[in-house]
Parts: sequence; structure tokens; C-alpha cells
Amino acid sequence: MMPSDGMDGGPLLLGLDAGSSRIKALLLDRSGDEVAVSAVATPFVHRGDAVETSAGSLVRAVGEALQTHQPHLHRVVATGVCGIAESGVPLDAHGTVLTPVIAWHDPRGAKVAARLSERFGDGLALRAGQRPRAVSSAAKLGWLVEHGCRGVRAWLGVPELIAWRLCGRVASEHSLASRTGWYDVIAHRWMPEVAAATGMPAAGLPAVVAAGTALGGVDGSGAAWSGLPPGTSVTLAGHDHLAGAGGAGVAATDMIDSTGSAEVILSHRPTVPDVARAIAAGVAVSVRPGGREWALLASAARAGMHLQRAAHRLGRAPAELDRLADAQPPAGERDPEDPERVIGRIDPCEPGAAWAELLDALAARTADATRRLLEVAGPHDRLVVIGGGARSDPWLRAKVRRAPVPLARTRSAEAAARGAAATAGVAAGWWPGITNAPPPGTEPV
Repeated sequence: MMPSDGMDGGPLLLGLDAGSSRIKALLLDRSGDEVAVSAVATPFVHRGDAVETSAGSLVRAVGEALQTHQPHLHRVVATGVCGIAESGVPLDAHGTVLTPVIAWHDPRGAKVAARLSERFGDGLALRAGQRPRAVSSAAKLGWLVEHGCRGVRAWLGVPELIAWRLCGRVASEHSLASRTGWYDVIAHRWMPEVAAATGMPAAGLPAVVAAGTALGGVDGSGAAWSGLPPGTSVTLAGHDHLAGAGGAGVAATDMIDSTGSAEVILSHRPTVPDVARAIAAGVAVSVRPGGREWALLASAARAGMHLQRAAHRLGRAPAELDRLADAQPPAGERDPEDPERVIGRIDPCEPGAAWAELLDALAARTADATRRLLEVAGPHDRLVVIGGGARSDPWLRAKVRRAPVPLARTRSAEAAARGAAATAGVAAGWWPGITNAPPPGTEPV
């Protein structure tokens, strides 16, 4: 790799990843070195089953993540934004945010999803790339409208909201649009009839632009809350799982194991996939950032959420529990178990054994999702792990024991934020596409 210009005053790229549990900010230099990384908690508040935050709290948290980088922000020439794709907010005709941001995993919207499925039939899934689910933007907005939200004129997902607050432009991106439930992933167009059924007027559906398209420069308001120089180019980098795949810089013959609050196995398709076959296998179809290819996504488990709950019950940090699990004798053959059942019988007196058992249960879910994806996508060479799970050695070893293909992990500290930064490099003209950006490299597990 070329010598870094990250600390000698050269220009930098900023990648923002607004995830379910953490908001990450990463600075990348032209040689591909990760100059600095910061993270803050995503400010979701739990009230029973309800999980939400305000748009203002979310934007303030992004500003907090940037505070660490203040000495370097004057050198940032472009910013890319990725993150959770389904959560968002409705706006009125004056650009006022009307409601809180409901977390994608909040159960509100399940009845709306069921009604959409009944009204539009199986054809909706074939167009949207997945069956209607409570996690979708369509289901969340439908629930909000049913419960008194009026005057909806637009919808912004979390990455689009952050980009809007930086540069003032309302726009969406292919992989983000693909997760709304209103977008036809094969025809690459909105489905206004589905949007209208959830209270979203067709006129409010934004332009869908390719990741790496410059939306505009940071305006005065955006500079004030972010600390970025006015005029800094802003672009959307897409759904965090797919931005992470781009940030990992892997080959087309590799699959990605994106580990976060949710764990997803994904691969890319250069040609139109068989959507019916994918859905039958429990695999979703999305348009990839850039808009020219597709992605196949197989959900494994809400792994990060399971681990967070278990760590809370055990009263220890995940890193400490990893060390305790490392000290356990090698596990024998275990039948796959439901992670929820494992958490339900946790013994706080045996934290290492309990943690190791949960990691094995999650690894079994990873293996199952990988097999489902292989059934649809065909043979692949490796499964490359990105996200927080790439830093857990006992979890990786559990996956190696169960995985149907060899494992590797990325060397990037935060692959999704890196992918967002590399996409910013496309907007800045540093390289023609994200695949031309310097990759972070991988190492075998």
C-alpha cells in the first residue's frame, strides 16, 4: 500500500454509517489508509416493545461522532452516508419532520404489512424483492398514518435524512429505495400505488440516484452542526450491509457475512436474479449501490441484539465474554439451537460456557443462511466476515466449524463506514467506481 497522506495534511474522505446500535465516522485517505474511526451509540430509546428516537437526536449523535475528528474535518473533500435502510421519517410540505424515527426492529407495522400482502397479492413480493414485512418503510409509515400522522408529503430514510440535513437535497439511492417496500427492484422504479396505500403520495417519492452521485455541497446549516467545511460534496452510499460489502473490497466470487444488530449473508448478481426462487428460499433481492447490479440477502439472525441481551444478563462486556469463551474446552458436535432458548437458560455462574453456547447457536444460523444463499446464487469461494463479528475470535471459530465454505475477515475497522468513504471518493472524482478504491484486504480465519 502507498504511504499514507492521512497525517500530513492531505485531503480526506469521510464515511458515515448510521447503524442500528452505533453511528460510525471514518476518515480515509487517497492511499486507502483508515486515518481515524469514531463511534457513538445510536440514540434509540426502548419503551416496552416500542423503539424510537427523534430526528434531532439522531442528527446530534452524528455530530457527536464527528467531534473526535474536528482537527481533520477541514481537510474533508467529500462525505458518503450509509446506514439502516428501512427506518425513517415523514416530512410535510414545509419540510417539517412529523414523527419520531421508529427502529426497523420495532414490531409496529405488522398489520399494515399483512394488509399490503392481502391487497396486492404475491406479485408485490416479486416486484419489491421480498414479502411485505413490519420492518419496511411502507409498514412503518402505514402505522404512523393510521395512528394520526397527517400531511405526509415525503419520506426520508435515515441516510437520506442525514444527507438532507447536510446539503439540503431530498434524494434516495437504489439500495435504500429497495428496502422501502415501495420500489420495484427489477424495473428500477417506484410503485406509487403501494406507496399511496400506506399514505405516501406519489409526488413525494424522491429521485433515485446512483451511489457516488454528488447531491450538492454542505450548506451553512449543515456546516454548523457537523463541523464540515461548507461546500464539501455529499453523496448517498446506500444500505449499510451493501456499503460494507463495497468497503470490504472483495471479489465477485465471495459472499459477505455482515454482522451487526442483524446478521445478513449477501452476494452480488450482475444479471437479473430469479426473484421467485430467491423468495421461496427466504432470500431477499435488492438493487446494489450504483444501480447496475443486484444483491441477494439471506437473513441469519438478529445476532447483535441476541449478544447484547446475553451480555446484559451475564453482567459482562462482550469482549470479556469472548475471552472467557476462549478459555472453554473445544466444543463437541452440537445440534443447532434457537438462540432465544439459549439466552433463556443462561447461567450467570458459567458466563464463558453460556457465551460459547450462544455463539455456536448463532453460527448455526449463519451456516443455514449461507446454504440458502448458495442454493439461489450458486457456488462461491469464501464467506468474508465484516462488522463487529469480525473482531470476535470465538465466534469466528464457531462459524468455521459450521460454515459450508472457507471463512475470511476484513482488515477494515468499519467496513460499512469505509464503503461510504470510498463512495465519497467516487463523488470527489478520486476513482471512477468503488471497486477502483484501494481495498483494505482480508485474512483467512
